[in-house]
Amino acid sequence: MNTITFRNALTDMNQQVPVQAGQTVRQTVESSGFIAPGNNFSVRDKDGQIVDEQPADRFVGQMLSVGLPGDNVVGGGAVGGAA
Repeated sequence: MNTITFRNALTDMNQQVPVQAGQTVRQTVESSGFIAPGNNFSVRDKDGQIVDEQPADRFVGQMLSVGLPGDNVVGGGAVGGAA
């Protein structure tokens, strides 16, 4: 199964989420229940780049940081310590 690990930038909680074909990163977070419905958020990669609207399948096997928009949290990277 292809998954992305999301890290909540506020609580440091992690959740592995299956990636569905054709979904954006934002849609994957929303459909997972990782963030409560109606909450505003952004998703960043290991370099701090916002990846909300990018295809989720680009990030399979990685950890992405989910936080408040504009929080400038850098997070994520390869799962399992690989670079």
